[in-house]
Amino acid sequence: MNHSMGVLIIYTGILLYPRFSEYELSVLLSVLKQGQKPTVYIGLNDQTVKGESGLPCVPEATVNEVDIRQLDSLVLPGVDDFAHLVDHPDLTGFLRKFRKKDIVIGAISSAPYLLSMSGLLDGRKYTTGLTADQRKFLGTFNGAHYLDLPVVIDGNLVTAKGPAFIDFAIKFGEMLNLNFDKRWYIKE
Repeated sequence: MNHSMGVLIIYTGILLYPRFSEYELSVLLSVLKQGQKPTVYIGLNDQTVKGESGLPCVPEATVNEVDIRQLDSLVLPGVDDFAHLVDHPDLTGFLRKFRKKDIVIGAISSAPYLLSMSGLLDGRKYTTGLTADQRKFLGTFNGAHYLDLPVVIDGNLVTAKGPAFIDFAIKFGEMLNLNFDKRWYIKE
């Protein structure tokens, strides 16, 4: 992350952690690119991260390095098995920094769990790809705020089920007021 000729560049942070779901980011990354939105790929450390399909990705910053003042939005992709992320101190600490920061946050599939374990879902309506039994087992979700919908927006927060990755991307782009052509992704 840097400054361009003294101007502070504002980014969308894309979190990358082992076994993240690449397909859930595919359309979102296209929307951000089409809307000319700068992005920064944020890892738990500086090591190459492999997604659930094996795609290797290199973080540009870590959760401990990134300057959150340069983020106006953050994306959390789902992950096929998040046991390695439960109570992850660096990830939880990073996400907790956004409790009082008014940025657009998007979480899809299982990623709303990462928001719930960090307190970012407190009092917020949400959806997730996790089943009722999984949410109950994890013990961090408020069942009264769960909505069984493909995509849910509550203020600056957008959550979605994995199969709704196209709608998730479009809603996220709209929340950032990006100029992009929805017809690239859906028939109108």
